[in-house]
Amino acid sequence: MKPETRNQQLPSNATAWEQNLRALTAQASQAAELGQWDQVEECYRLRGEHLLDHPMFPALATDLTVFDQEVAARIANARLAVQSQLVETTKIRQNLQGVRSWQGLSETERPLMDQLA
Repeated sequence: MKPETRNQQLPSNATAWEQNLRALTAQASQAAELGQWDQVEECYRLRGEHLLDHPMFPALATDLTVFDQEVAARIANARLAVQSQLVETTKIRQNLQGVRSWQGLSETERPLMDQLA
């Protein structure tokens, strides 16, 4: 069963505290899906505060772990995307430096475009 479904089928005796933890964790998952990393961090910070004063039941821990794994996977994907972009940017920069050297410019000479900025 997907975590979103479990979240909607909370037992009526679930405490407000438990519902709040589930909601914060679901919000973190949704924010991660949208790439809103500051919101993800804030949700986990708030969840951590709520966990300080209450015991964690195994069923709740299992449910929250499913969300946490989804968030971790999204973080890993975002990290890979950023690394890929950095590699591509490095290649482009190296190509531009090659063009500059072919034009007789040293790497320390700033192009006119940089001087105007």
